Amino acid sequence: MESRASTPHTEAGSPPYDARGAAAGAAVAWAVGMTMATVPCSARAAGRVLAAAAARTESSVAELAAAMVAESRGTPLPALVGRALNQAVRAARTSPDARSGRAVPGLMPSTDDAERALGRFFDARLRLVAAPADETARRALEDALYTLCVLMAEPTAHAAVVAAVQYTES
Repeated sequence: MESRASTPHTEAGSPPYDARGAAAGAAVAWAVGMTMATVPCSARAAGRVLAAAAARTESSVAELAAAMVAESRGTPLPALVGRALNQAVRAARTSPDARSGRAVPGLMPSTDDAERALGRFFDARLRLVAAPADETARRALEDALYTLCVLMAEPTAHAAVVAAVQYTES
């Protein structure tokens, strides 16, 4: 008979704790957060976007999330995964109203917030130009660009800066 001390405590029918499962859960949570920022959408909608992309690649959401995390660390996404993610994000961004040509209401930041974020971006860019090897200036620029991407709901830094400039000038 096996001692209770050597057996992990689990509820009936649930598997014992698995570190790989915890890592996969963290990767999925990270991927959901990134998808929420990219689309923008709720966590539930982000999960559906990831599930759609995973279905296109015939993989699990955990595998897709792991590939996304690896990409953030410098490993390129497989071409099939990249295409599937782009298609799923594009589909999530395209609502029936957008296809019909009517304006789709969305949340936009206050012009003050957009102006502050643009100011941080321009300041950080000037600091980095003055001292290209300054790690703090590089991080400040990356942070400012990320903030602009999220505020303006744009997937690229260039598009976010252009959108923020146009938004604050109008």
